Amino acid sequence: MNMNSLENNHLLTSVLEGFVDGILILNLQSDLVYANTPGTRICQHLTSRENRVPDEVLRSCNALIESRELYGDRPLVIESEITNEQSQAFRIRVQWLKIDDLPQPCLLVRLEDQQQALQSLAVTEAKRYGLTPREAEVWFLKRCNLSRKEIAAQLYITIDTVKKHLGNIQMKRQNYRDGVDLA
Repeated sequence: MNMNSLENNHLLTSVLEGFVDGILILNLQSDLVYANTPGTRICQHLTSRENRVPDEVLRSCNALIESRELYGDRPLVIESEITNEQSQAFRIRVQWLKIDDLPQPCLLVRLEDQQQALQSLAVTEAKRYGLTPREAEVWFLKRCNLSRKEIAAQLYITIDTVKKHLGNIQMKRQNYRDGVDLA
């Protein structure tokens, strides 16, 4: 089982490269078979060693392999979270993957950058609610669980200005909900 057999499947690799989340495919010996570009980047954030799968990912993979004795071939997803030295949070999801070109099942690892996921959500909501660019910045930081004081400090504005933006955001969110309820 090697990376070449996966790379020869151009459709599969094109799909995997299109994901925002990091995607790793490992064999049962925990050898890396494939990593998309975001997966490679996230692994570099999580480990100091080059071309290395982070230990927390390997622990999750081993937990899935060991669970096979208890659950057989039933679909199962192992989830965990990890934080790196810069306090970036990542969600790890491991599940079984059967690829026709490969003789053994593999482990599909999805690595989600929590901050990037929150940012995408905040951008989507900002468009949906019609927020101004500054309101969108405040909303993103609020989605990251920052306090009003922390938002004010990060954006170099007063706490009263943060309160005003949050009030405007809540009003726009409520107007959006009321419009959806009427429709």
